[in-house]
Amino acid sequence: MTGKVRKTQEERRRETQAAVLSAALQLLIARGYSQFSAGQVAARAGVSRGALERYFPTKNDLLVAVTQHAMDTALDHAKALATRASAEKDPVKRFLLDSQHFFLSPVFRALIELAIAANDDPRLAQPHRAIVVRARRGLNRIWLDALSAAGFSRRNAERFILLTHYLLRGVFVVKRWLPYDAKPRAVMQAWSALAPAVLELQQASPPLMAVPKAPETAGSKRPRNRGSRKRPQ
Repeated sequence: MTGKVRKTQEERRRETQAAVLSAALQLLIARGYSQFSAGQVAARAGVSRGALERYFPTKNDLLVAVTQHAMDTALDHAKALATRASAEKDPVKRFLLDSQHFFLSPVFRALIELAIAANDDPRLAQPHRAIVVRARRGLNRIWLDALSAAGFSRRNAERFILLTHYLLRGVFVVKRWLPYDAKPRAVMQAWSALAPAVLELQQASPPLMAVPKAPETAGSKRPRNRGSRKRPQ
């Protein structure tokens, strides 16, 4: 009988980081940024405070890593659905499914909390916004290419993508914070029925929104913290 294979140090490192990032997301979803702390994240992840700080020395390091993790997951989901859309020739349906998965999920609540935190902290804002902008450009490109490959003009495909995102952001806010009986499924059924008209619209219109260029490229170094490094709170 063979003994149990011991995990390598790298495997243990990846598992610890994954547990911490998952716990951080769940804490942001459950309690929001105002009640977020590294100590609670460590407790949820089942790791020591020292182990957490070994990988994420400051609170902002942890928040940046959570942002990157959430956006990487969104990109992977979009790529998988876009590949299926190409094979099944239904990019509009797959795009709408991917958009609902992103904007109506609990993880989007966590991303909103992170955006609020970044808005109040310039040191967090720069790396956070760079990640979000880079990922959003990548997500839009995935579906712009898929819709264009299906024969829709890139101008109309981009308009449809942006309008869908505006719509779903609004649905999320209404569903989460406003005193109305939001019906996301009915909204998306109505929008899906309107999709052909938007995608085939010939009327020119001004740009709806420009996603800015990320201030840093992928893999760029994070800004150095000057002075002493404080423990995450």
